[in-house]
Amino acid sequence: MNQAQTTLETSFTAIFGKKVSDLPVFDRIEIPLIQRDYAQGRQGELVARIRASFLDALCSAIVPSGQTIDLDFIYGDVEKGAFYPLDGQQRLTTLFLLHWYLACRAGVPVQKQPWAKLTYATRPSARDFCERLAEFQWSTNETGGETSLSDWLKDHHWFLYTWEHDPTIQSMLVMLDALHERFCGRNDLDYKAVWHRLTDTHQPVISFHLLPITANGLTDDLYIKMNSRGRPLTIFENFKAHFEDVLKAAQGEENAKSFANKVDVEWSDILWHYRGDDNLIDDVFMRYFRFITEVCAWRSGVSFDDKTLIDDLAEKVYREGNANAADSFKFLCQAFDTWHQKNIKGEWETLLTATPGETSAKLLLFNAFNGEDVSVDLFGACCRLYRQSTRWTLGHTLLLYAVLLNRIHNTANFPRQLRVLRNLIEASIGGEIRELNMPEFLADVKHVVIDGDLQGVTALNQAQIANENDKSTLLRRDLALEATVFQLEDHDLLRGCLTSFDLDPSTISNTFMKRADAFHALFGNEDCWKELTGALLAVGNYSRQKDRWTGFHFYHFGASGSKTPWRDLFKGNKEPRLAAALTSLLDQVAAAKNELSCLKAIQQDFLNRCETSREMNWRYYIVKYPAMREGASGRYIMSSSGYSICMLNNDSMRGYYRDPYLLAILRQSGIGEAVEDPLFSGYETVPRRMILKKSGIQIQCVDQGWQITAQPTDPAQKRAFDQVCSKHDIGESGLCIVPQNDSVDTKDRVVVGANVLRDFVGLGL
Repeated sequence: MNQAQTTLETSFTAIFGKKVSDLPVFDRIEIPLIQRDYAQGRQGELVARIRASFLDALCSAIVPSGQTIDLDFIYGDVEKGAFYPLDGQQRLTTLFLLHWYLACRAGVPVQKQPWAKLTYATRPSARDFCERLAEFQWSTNETGGETSLSDWLKDHHWFLYTWEHDPTIQSMLVMLDALHERFCGRNDLDYKAVWHRLTDTHQPVISFHLLPITANGLTDDLYIKMNSRGRPLTIFENFKAHFEDVLKAAQGEENAKSFANKVDVEWSDILWHYRGDDNLIDDVFMRYFRFITEVCAWRSGVSFDDKTLIDDLAEKVYREGNANAADSFKFLCQAFDTWHQKNIKGEWETLLTATPGETSAKLLLFNAFNGEDVSVDLFGACCRLYRQSTRWTLGHTLLLYAVLLNRIHNTANFPRQLRVLRNLIEASIGGEIRELNMPEFLADVKHVVIDGDLQGVTALNQAQIANENDKSTLLRRDLALEATVFQLEDHDLLRGCLTSFDLDPSTISNTFMKRADAFHALFGNEDCWKELTGALLAVGNYSRQKDRWTGFHFYHFGASGSKTPWRDLFKGNKEPRLAAALTSLLDQVAAAKNELSCLKAIQQDFLNRCETSREMNWRYYIVKYPAMREGASGRYIMSSSGYSICMLNNDSMRGYYRDPYLLAILRQSGIGEAVEDPLFSGYETVPRRMILKKSGIQIQCVDQGWQITAQPTDPAQKRAFDQVCSKHDIGESGLCIVPQNDSVDTKDRVVVGANVLRDFVGLGL
């Protein structure tokens, strides 16, 4: 600063009523109209970091034995008894809030204090709030420590609802909360002593240099220059400056300089193709950098979560003293350098495809970014979406990591390894893959890509590992089946898992291709799935089954209207019943030359056998009556007898579901809206009864047949009820018995129940 210029080193409490050169004394600070809103209390990662750093410095200065702090120059001018800051508004406002807060904590009256005269001309609401705050005395005992200071202030009558929309006021409230968080509960401080230290005008602990513009022969042009100079740094710019300091300490001056140069030149060229609408690469860089750094953190055992600031995470991963810092920094550079001067999108499109059946030379990416110009470009998708969208998954992270390992280490046979890895990841999605286990998954990826085998893979789905080994054995025996195997793996319902197929090379050489063709014909045409669910159950109980604590059983089938139940059904351990039923059906479809009309014939043949032998179990009913296969989830909760079933719409008992037997007799009877909609909730042990609207009669499916309850008391309805009971041999207990042999129906209970229901309604019940 030129010595001829007039400045005053002072503090916030000392500037009021102080004469500077020949300028008039001022008794208030007014933020002029040309200034922006108060910003140090804004939300956002960058502002939060700046706010925390600034408050740390201020609060450290005012505690006993703290270091003094100089806030540099504050520019402005005096007019009509007011100081108008052109640069320094943010610092002055924060100092005003700090003084107000600590005065209240120290029990110092706020009203009429000279330093309390700070106001905003930018908005009337901001001006009014500052005035109200300067007249308000807050006591720490009043909040009780159970609410934020801002919420407590908002509860007062003088706080206007419209102030909720003023950005300056909202920023001030955030800053007050930040101050309160630092001091709330600190009973070790003598706040009167802290206040005295803060307001000491002879030895100020927080000072700045006041520079009046007019007194120094300057003009308003300075404001334009200061406004340009004071443009807020972006997240990227702040991060880069901080990270370079970390690298200097941990990796040395040369590595830090090399990093800075690459960011500005080579890596900028790489990222330019993925820039945002603002033509900046800052966000793009930060997302890819975070991806790499999180991978390094997982590999190194560094703890973090998605709320950890990138500066903090980077310091943990690359800092001096971290045993893995050098390797992590090396991987960081390699993960960027590998894309330099490459046609990145072209290389991804050579490796992956989003189009099923396009070519076996490319690997189908199931969760491609359709609708984005990156599609199968995982690098570009990472730059656009990492930690920003749920479209980017942990599975994508593992696949991108695998590709980076291959590019860095130039591994052999990578397309085959990537296919195996994709299959393992797909089998683990929804179950094993969690952020908590990412270190183990990354180690598994390294085993597959670098070591080229599955022996060391421990975290990814073990059933799929066994399936991959079976497929490898099959292809070593008959390489001609490779294209067929790959096409099945790429099927949207199988997604790499072929545990439901016979892969024994000694038995399938002549049938595997035919079965694969039949599978594509069946499951590639969703219009036939209603018939498919019946035909597959007709050839066998193909469900995955679990026992429940209630004594009922959980059955998982496919569904006629959704892909997800089929994906879940085909994924996982080899289920012998499923494999046997699927094999039988595929062979029958193949024998019919993949004419899907055979599905009805398969069902009818099964029904004929059941009716001839007079054995009508739950499979018979679900095959015969499509209404009993309408559940969206393919999940059923079933008793041991099979005559008490909940047909679920979800994969659990949450929400409403239907009783398929009641739904079947409702549809079969054709009575329409004569009954209340039979939707149910609760555990499977709770009785499920369908209610007739006019009479209130209730019908329940039980092991022995149909239980009728809530018999009518109205004389006319009672006579009609007795007439129906007499016709269908319904006893006084209300039980309509279905003939059985060893607890298996010998007569179709749905026909019986529908006839009873139809007669009830027909007689006005």
